[in-house]
Amino acid sequence: MTDVDPAGARTHLEKVLASEQLGKSETGRKLLTYLFDRSLRDDAPKEAEIAQDVFGKDASFNGAEDSVVRVGVRTLRQKLMEYYAGSGNRDPVQFAIPKGGYRLTFVRQDPGAARPVATGMEPPGNGSLSSDAGANGAQTSGGGMSHPMTTGAAALASGAGRPWMWAAIALALLVLSLSLYMNVRLWSAARTSAVEPAIQRVRESPVWANMVDSPRPLTIVLGDLFMFTQIDPKTGHTLTVRDAEINSSEQLRAILANNPAFAAERGQRYVSMIQKSTAIGMSAVLRIVDTPGRRVEVVVRDDLQADDIRRNDIIYVGPIVGLGPLAGYYQLRSRYRFDSAGPRLVDLDTQKVFVPEGALGGQRMDYALVAKFPGPAGNHIMIFTSGLSNAGLLQNVRALTSPEGLASLATTARAKTGGALPDSFEALITVTGFRQTDLTTEILEVSALPAVRRQEHVEAGPPASNTAKLGSAAQ
Repeated sequence: MTDVDPAGARTHLEKVLASEQLGKSETGRKLLTYLFDRSLRDDAPKEAEIAQDVFGKDASFNGAEDSVVRVGVRTLRQKLMEYYAGSGNRDPVQFAIPKGGYRLTFVRQDPGAARPVATGMEPPGNGSLSSDAGANGAQTSGGGMSHPMTTGAAALASGAGRPWMWAAIALALLVLSLSLYMNVRLWSAARTSAVEPAIQRVRESPVWANMVDSPRPLTIVLGDLFMFTQIDPKTGHTLTVRDAEINSSEQLRAILANNPAFAAERGQRYVSMIQKSTAIGMSAVLRIVDTPGRRVEVVVRDDLQADDIRRNDIIYVGPIVGLGPLAGYYQLRSRYRFDSAGPRLVDLDTQKVFVPEGALGGQRMDYALVAKFPGPAGNHIMIFTSGLSNAGLLQNVRALTSPEGLASLATTARAKTGGALPDSFEALITVTGFRQTDLTTEILEVSALPAVRRQEHVEAGPPASNTAKLGSAAQ
């Protein structure tokens, strides 16, 4: 940016900051201004500097453990792309943040032209290489040499080339266009014909039809499990530990602060773990929603942004404790509350308590929730959770991604609600299994989800008579 007029750059910065994309994002505005000032000084900031100067982190910030900077920069990069694709399309200069770093750069534009778009093939003129390079005569390099670009329109205006050359190029373009058209038609036909009848029936079901046909982008969120390091006092080895009652770095820090004696054994380093069943469950969901032209993004819980929940359709696959930003939005409607200390699930309507039985190493039975409800902007949100002890996820996914499972869901809905399955619903599912194998699924409850549910208090110790016992079924 050393060749950029600082006053003009500052004027452009103010315009971008006032845009629809950044006008209401205080963090985005602060981050862009910070990167702008550093770039004017030709000083590329480091991740730790951004974390402290923009996001208020302290000197202990570790980028390997905290993705706040990467997420913030990625969000800012997306907002800049949206701005320049819309109202900023004809701005003479444009901000960009190349991937792989945090330096803000300028891209010069022709003030009278829209953003350059690659057109594929252009007829060469005067023996030069050809490209849609815009009015500034952009250059490319080949064999170590730079060549000025001549657009196809400029070559035609100058009369360059020979008639037979233009005829050959026109014929080649026609053949290429026909070939592309036929390949797209054949590919689309192959995709349609390759869909299994069972999958097509699932796609056309009331549960999935509006999710499959939605024009919105789709974000699939994988729920991850929080893990941290701990020193084995006997061997001195560093272990990676999963504690069901510690599900975030904030909870870990709070425990260490209240128990200083633990700090010597438990480290501040932590990682996320994606269970194999979560990844396999995602692939089963993709078979239903993967349609030609649909933009699908897969993210982990920590990378899910509030804008994604407002703009995109969302499908969550993973443990109940990994819902992240979706948790509060879902709990406003849900009739159940999850207590990880049990673990147990409490029905707010009946005060029944559901607890898993057995162990993962033997015969077991577990409970889980699946739900579908509208998002804040008319988008669709679906949630597939694993059981209270993180078992049975694949069976829960199969319950809503197979014709047989959907038929059972509809039957239970008629029995519980007296009518068809509601558009917005929640289902309580139980899964029996032996060791690592899930055997059977039963849909116990189906209920309609209200727009907003009244928050209700759950007693710490409900009467034993209200506790759902699973021992007889698990034996």
